[in-house]
Amino acid sequence: MKDAPSGASRECQTFSTKVTASVRNHLTNPASTMSRDDCQPLLNEFRQNLEDFYAVLNLAPPYHSIEQAILCLSALTDTKTDDQRKQLLVNPILRRELYGQAFTDSGLHKKHRGIIAGRARTQDLAMFPNPLRFLLEPFRT
Repeated sequence: MKDAPSGASRECQTFSTKVTASVRNHLTNPASTMSRDDCQPLLNEFRQNLEDFYAVLNLAPPYHSIEQAILCLSALTDTKTDDQRKQLLVNPILRRELYGQAFTDSGLHKKHRGIIAGRARTQDLAMFPNPLRFLLEPFRT
């Protein structure tokens, strides 16, 4: 399982298309402000990352905690300026940092901690697709 699931790669392609259209709209119309709907692709991508993460680990995702993490991400994006949100839409590194913050701030990293930490230490990281490896960081310390 070295490659990302085919569904995940389709999701990334779809996400990129939505992000490009959204950013193009805001760059060509600077007077417009970003709405909550413009950040929906971020929430969808984060949800997909979480579902894929737990699938790779063969663990049932803690659905209620995932919803809390999504709400936490939404709250974090609400604190950003329009320019910062635009940067999040085009910069995958900034998105992963924000996703990691939502993952820990929501407490999701405490769920299945012992199981995931053990697997993170004993299993080859190659089994985790690159876009998901940032979710392992809280378990490796």
